[in-house]
Amino acid sequence: MKLIAVKWPTASEVRKLSRIADPIGFKPGVGQLFKVNLLKCAEQEISYVEDVLQGYGLRLSQEERKLIQSLKGYDVFITLVGSDLLIEARDEKVLEPLVKKGVLKRESRYGTLRALPSDLWRLLGVFRDLGLHVKLGFKLKLNLDLPVKPSFKLRTYQLEAYRKWKESGCKGVVVLPVATGKTFIGLKAIEDLRVKTLILVPTIDLLKQWARSIAGNLGVPMACIGLFGGGKRELKDITVMTYDSARLNAERISSAFGLIIADECHHAVSPGYRLIFKLSIAPYRLGLTATPFRSDALHKLYPHVIGDIVYEAHAQELQAKGYLARHREIKLYVKLDLKEYAEYKKLMKVYLNYCKRKVPNIYDPRERFKAVLKLAARDPGAREALRARHKARQIALSTERKLALVEELLKKYADEKVIIFSRYTDVIRELSRRFFIPKILHDTPKAEREELLKLFKKGDITKLATAMALDEGVDVPDASVAIVISGTGSNREYIQRLGRILRPKAKEAVLVEIVTKGTIDYQLARRRRRREIFEERA
Repeated sequence: MKLIAVKWPTASEVRKLSRIADPIGFKPGVGQLFKVNLLKCAEQEISYVEDVLQGYGLRLSQEERKLIQSLKGYDVFITLVGSDLLIEARDEKVLEPLVKKGVLKRESRYGTLRALPSDLWRLLGVFRDLGLHVKLGFKLKLNLDLPVKPSFKLRTYQLEAYRKWKESGCKGVVVLPVATGKTFIGLKAIEDLRVKTLILVPTIDLLKQWARSIAGNLGVPMACIGLFGGGKRELKDITVMTYDSARLNAERISSAFGLIIADECHHAVSPGYRLIFKLSIAPYRLGLTATPFRSDALHKLYPHVIGDIVYEAHAQELQAKGYLARHREIKLYVKLDLKEYAEYKKLMKVYLNYCKRKVPNIYDPRERFKAVLKLAARDPGAREALRARHKARQIALSTERKLALVEELLKKYADEKVIIFSRYTDVIRELSRRFFIPKILHDTPKAEREELLKLFKKGDITKLATAMALDEGVDVPDASVAIVISGTGSNREYIQRLGRILRPKAKEAVLVEIVTKGTIDYQLARRRRRREIFEERA
């Protein structure tokens, strides 16, 4: 952008400059500022433009000269610079209504018109309706050059989900239970649209799973699939990328893809990841998740980031049609012994007394906890209260009586494939030591984890124990029994754990929860089943 400053412009100078530039205001000590308008320049002889600029000590480069000549006959010029679309018009008065509506934003310093890259297609539609001819200052090469040979067919509910997404302008979120083949809807979108595609995933495990699925079901060679994350930095026509990598490279990939598939898309609306979607010009967006609702209510932002929830199927209806295994849920209750219960009550009293003193008007346990967490940054009393609450939770969720029940369940389901879940790693370590059960924790080496899952899938081992390591983004072989020793109040966690036993099978699957009565454990077990607490905020 070239600026011309004239201390006291004459009427003749203003007329001359107005043929190639726009006035942008008066700056004390500098004078009247003019911003060179490339589209205006394109309407003049290039020699005239150069003569005027030279009069103010400015020269055109060979590249600028070519650009100006290429703009002849256009009304609007759009460039992509960093995180913004810059919009220039031959007559900016035409765009003023868009500024008033907030479609375009005018930079206060130089009056530059800007928009988010995600608004590109909306703007092109508006400009088309206004009869304006638009030139882009960047290349849009979104067609997929790879041959795609699909070898799969969608099930009835998958076809319906895809149809709903297409009817919504190829934007929106599809919600399906765990183990129902959400990936195939994404593969269908790649096959159908044939545009360059970015698949976003939260974990390295999912990065590899998607690559294998694309190769196996669309006939795309692995060498043609880009992997970006976990040490890989490949950008290709079809690229699978972690959310973290996409956030760090949002500007770099801004104009590279026509379709974004956001797997586990409840991550996409988080504050750190929304930028990926704002900076992308991708006109097509597909979100896939089994757990759309978030306790922080950010699911309200789906329409602005990916699109509305366009299709949702519940486990019960898919079970009735045979797409998922039927299951039953069993709750087994234990009580703390007198000594444990006394210690639990003592610790909870420390926490609750602090809450009564500092946040007396907050009754929702989750909101109360968040409030105390904020106070902990500056109040030692809040930190003490949180430590007491944490110790009380550990007592409630990890009582010895739960392990005794687990032993009985292992005998009962000796011939079944069983996964045992706990909130705490020390409980899983003890369970593994006591009952000789292989464990997968956050620090389990990758090779060991893969080997254990392979052995579990083959049936060479039939029992696995884990603490918060197999809840999301991991391809876990099917089990017939899940035993939950403890967990959080997250509905998402409950759905993910249930999904581990719902792959189709002849026998009925079983989910067993062991709950400590009279403690916070009982409240958490109730809360994680209450999806409606999130829907109320939607």
